Amino acid sequence: MTIALENYAKRYLPQPAVDVLRLMKYRMDLATFPKKVVQHMYGAHTLKMNISDRVASEWYNKNWTLPPEIEFFSHGQISKSGRIFDLGAHQCLIAMLLAHDIVPDGEVVAIEANRHNAAIARDNILLNQVDNIDVIHALVSRTSGRGHADFSFNSRARQGLGALIGETIAGISIDDLAQQKGWPDLVYLDIEGFEIEALKGAAATLERWCYWFVELHGDEMLSRYGARNADILQFFDRDKFARYVCMPEGDSFRLVTENEPVPVERCYLIFAPRSARLLNDRSDY
Repeated sequence: MTIALENYAKRYLPQPAVDVLRLMKYRMDLATFPKKVVQHMYGAHTLKMNISDRVASEWYNKNWTLPPEIEFFSHGQISKSGRIFDLGAHQCLIAMLLAHDIVPDGEVVAIEANRHNAAIARDNILLNQVDNIDVIHALVSRTSGRGHADFSFNSRARQGLGALIGETIAGISIDDLAQQKGWPDLVYLDIEGFEIEALKGAAATLERWCYWFVELHGDEMLSRYGARNADILQFFDRDKFARYVCMPEGDSFRLVTENEPVPVERCYLIFAPRSARLLNDRSDY
């Protein structure tokens, strides 16, 4: 659908009909997009990326400055042999930057809900010969089991009747992922408005020494899942975590003052553990 036609459909058609049209458009785009491989500078690294859909073309077919969160973590907070969970990994450009710049001697566990994105992510890793990333096709959720993901190039969770038009895939909680892969040193969480729901399945991980990066997508998007940006504070006690914020137009993180509210619009947050790591805290399950 063109933008005008899509707006018309949303306004005048019932939601199930809109969902079917979006699914048809997704499949048509996937089948007809002219695929290619590009090479650009992403931060300090020259990398190749498969461009196999319009979102990848918009996001990756250009040079990148180093994202501010990776700049933040490039100063030794995370052990070079540490473990990072990249949740909502898309096609693994961020995962490759994390693997290169933050944990070159460790590992990145990349979770992606869209089957196409997960396949392209594995291709990108092979293309760039990055050997410390594990890609898992799954939906991050409160509990493990069956999940439903949107058919779109920037996939998100679908619930209720919307799940009927979604892809049925494995769901996994953050705590269960840690049981399988070991405790993370950093959780990088960007799952298109489903962040609060995912944090409900991370109680054990939140009790461990761990940094958290969370992209909050704004109250309007989170409301689809019965949440809002400010709900994140229930998971991060200010006595245990220092909070840093960066807005989308910003280029660095700043420390948040004690009583400063969480922005209602899209923003990036880092929660840094205040305590030193315990000697036995890096042990795995």
